[in-house]
Amino acid sequence: MRQTRLLLEKAAAEPLPDWDDLAPSFRLGQFGKGADVFAEGEWQPFVYVVRRGMVKLSYTNELGDEWVKSFIGDGDFFACPNVLLAGRKTDYSAVALEDSEIEQVDYASLRRLMERYPVWQRAVLQLLQWHIVRKEQRERELLTMRPEERYMSFLKTFPALAPRIQVRDTARYLGVTPEALSRIRKRLRA
Repeated sequence: MRQTRLLLEKAAAEPLPDWDDLAPSFRLGQFGKGADVFAEGEWQPFVYVVRRGMVKLSYTNELGDEWVKSFIGDGDFFACPNVLLAGRKTDYSAVALEDSEIEQVDYASLRRLMERYPVWQRAVLQLLQWHIVRKEQRERELLTMRPEERYMSFLKTFPALAPRIQVRDTARYLGVTPEALSRIRKRLRA
């Protein structure tokens, strides 16, 4: 649970008590490149923390068209708010883009600790705030920026991940075709 602990204690800005209470709900998953962490339409009431590797979160429509919502790398986290907060099933999928180790903690166990300790509440609230800021930045990029500006923001937001992501996945994240992304990259190199 080391990466989860690092993340949550960073969020709390202090050590958190009773880590042993999470042990029964903790799982370390090993996912090969291309493996589903979870699929759309599942019940996944967990918080995931990437110990090593990279995950792509994406939506797919009934025709099979994919839109990438996010990339999650080493030390970062993801969860499906529709499941955790609204009791629904997942509305997107999570796929390992590389061989990955992913820590998984049941959100109900986190909630029990939050009910007992304000410091746990502060940690999870900070994670939610980081998530909200990240989503607002993404929304602003999609609504207000031209594709070239979105690509520059992508490079700035994901400097360690960008070189490891395939062109087609980067294009799906930016909302352009792979050919359009190739033209953008060519213009920027010139």
